[in-house]
Amino acid sequence: MDLLAEILEIAMLVCFGCSWPISVYKSIKIRTSVGKSAVFNILLIIGYVAGIISKFLKMEPFMLANATDGLKKGIFIFALIMYFVNLAMITANLVLYYMNKNLDNKKAAELANTNSNPEVIENIAEEIASNKEDSKEEVVNAENSVENSEN
Repeated sequence: MDLLAEILEIAMLVCFGCSWPISVYKSIKIRTSVGKSAVFNILLIIGYVAGIISKFLKMEPFMLANATDGLKKGIFIFALIMYFVNLAMITANLVLYYMNKNLDNKKAAELANTNSNPEVIENIAEEIASNKEDSKEEVVNAENSVENSEN
């Protein structure tokens, strides 16, 4: 039963592990924090750290098992490695969030400096600060609207 639990844990970690690089890639490509959440990433980091601590607390019985339990040891170690890989991906995602948030703030400041309409400036600041948009396209559409209103 312990072996099955370890295999299912690895399946979960591999599925998540396949998802995080996609999220990191999207964060790099779209270069905006819109639709992302620092709190979400921090909670995931805490969860993975808890999982790693749990693995270390369970490590002794697995490592002291006799040589016939080599498969169990290997699966246990692989699960531990997957926790660290996932933790690295989430940490990268969090770093990218803050880098992209900084880019969003710079973009908002640039737009505010190029537009003299206070209402438009306030709307731009609210949109970027709230992070309620779902994609960079919406940010680009907002920029285009501002440019069109200036003309």
